[in-house]
Amino acid sequence: MASFETEIEIDAPVEEVWRALADIGDIYRWNPGVVKSHTTTDKVTGIGAGRHCDLGGKNYLDEEVVEWEDQKQLTMRIIGTNMPFKTADIRFVLRADNERSTVVSVSPEYTLKFGVLGKLMDVLLVRRTYLKGMNNMLKGLKTFIETGN
Repeated sequence: MASFETEIEIDAPVEEVWRALADIGDIYRWNPGVVKSHTTTDKVTGIGAGRHCDLGGKNYLDEEVVEWEDQKQLTMRIIGTNMPFKTADIRFVLRADNERSTVVSVSPEYTLKFGVLGKLMDVLLVRRTYLKGMNNMLKGLKTFIETGN
């Protein structure tokens, strides 16, 4: 299983950052890598809540919340995709830096399809692309929360 971690500081209290993350169906509003998204379950928050994300072109992700600790952490599991992921959990952790600032870290753990070829793909391309996508997502979250855009 491969993993990495990246983080960003957002000039907003934990409660405000959590509100954006916990609204799982609206990730398209702040993640530049998601064209459209919506919830897929009657449950819209907490463990078991699901969402569908259109990533552009024909690429998509179906995800389910597998960990939920209010205003502290959230883990989304990819349960369906046409991307090369065999398994993937994406954990978001929030940490108050002070009363007006929150550090958000994201740490995906994933396995690619295709066995040894998938491991080679990860080393040559996927990890670098995935890290760039996670950094862009965090920058989008920061901009959305700090500016409202």
